[in-house]
Amino acid sequence: MNRLVFSVFLLLLVTGQRAYAQRDAASWRADIDVLRRELPKRHPNLFRYYSREAFERELEQVAAQSEGKTDLQIGLALQAVLAKCRDANTRVELSSLFQQSGKVIPLGLGWYAGGLYVSATVKRFAPAMGMRVVSINGLSPEAMLEQLGRFIPQENAEALRRDGPMWLRFPQVVEQAGVGRGDTLAILLTDDAGKQFGMYFHPIDFRKDRDGAQPLQFTPKEPDLRWEPVKQVFSLHWLEAQQIIYVQYNGCFSREMLLAMGDSASAMQVPLFQPVLDSMLALLDAYPLSRLFFDLRFNSMGHPADGLRLVEHLTARPLVNQPKRLFVAVNRYTAGPAVEIAAAFQRQTKAALLGEPPAQRPNHTGDPDFLVLPNSRLQVFYGTRPVQALPGDPDALRIDIPIEMPFQAFRQGRDPMLDYVRNMP
Repeated sequence: MNRLVFSVFLLLLVTGQRAYAQRDAASWRADIDVLRRELPKRHPNLFRYYSREAFERELEQVAAQSEGKTDLQIGLALQAVLAKCRDANTRVELSSLFQQSGKVIPLGLGWYAGGLYVSATVKRFAPAMGMRVVSINGLSPEAMLEQLGRFIPQENAEALRRDGPMWLRFPQVVEQAGVGRGDTLAILLTDDAGKQFGMYFHPIDFRKDRDGAQPLQFTPKEPDLRWEPVKQVFSLHWLEAQQIIYVQYNGCFSREMLLAMGDSASAMQVPLFQPVLDSMLALLDAYPLSRLFFDLRFNSMGHPADGLRLVEHLTARPLVNQPKRLFVAVNRYTAGPAVEIAAAFQRQTKAALLGEPPAQRPNHTGDPDFLVLPNSRLQVFYGTRPVQALPGDPDALRIDIPIEMPFQAFRQGRDPMLDYVRNMP
């Protein structure tokens, strides 16, 4: 689980329980009517995988059954409808309702090469840190995530592994999926030696248990480059001994791009991309044995223009555009414009993609916007730009060198993808 996700669940945790008035059925019916009318107008291909008739019928069912339901129950029902559109950018923003419920289990889970692991939690549940999950409420992790899948837009098979562990933190989600009751998860864990033990996980009140709510997460003493420049939009490191140009491209933003869009105020807050591009190309030209490692694993937002421009420069250099010289690292968290850039590398160059398939399809609907439902004030996000990144309609990017992150490597701060390129002859 990445640090941003962990920070979000801690924010929800410390909010505490508060009393909020629930909206009546008439207010929800009015909101659902807005959603039924407006979303198909704004989304360019909402019914690609889900018929208009089914969409309207299921929204009507949610409205008809809203009497006596909490706002969170209705919000989750709407999310279950939108998930059937199989568009990761089309969703109900439920964080405000989770915050109002005051019920968040402080448990950070992530899917690694060996399965589902506890990668972050709080002091109250410290014995679980670093343990592999054997079962949750009597179900295997795979079976549990499959049940939670009703709330997850599944563009491909990686979506459950990416998003499912985060949904487990919310008791109402587990209960509404029919795989739990109450606020507690019964989890069977195992250590590296195979010793199993059970624990119960539940929300805690930060105000009453400040010591038990202290966050725990792994902080490697000597992290590899993958962890070092996470705070930057992009960065370049020249690994002279291995002749590797390591570029971590965390966000598809640059000063040039924002200036071209007319946003001069925001442009001054981000770096120029041109100097990084110039350095990449100069090193590749000057060192015939050098390799480019272009890291898109933290990238899920922005606009692909700069990355596509890089691909064009590499395509125009026949001595650089060679097998074993260009490597693009992706994982299931790579999304949005980063998927477009990775697809352009695959389509136009001889680069090898290594890592895990992104959970977003190459041909998807990008550039998300949102509408606000008038009574609940919930934001409903949706894609606005059809993206055709690859011919045909593949479910996922083709990975040339599959490498899934082992949990031990994550815990120690190692990067098996970069190590693979380092160790190449």
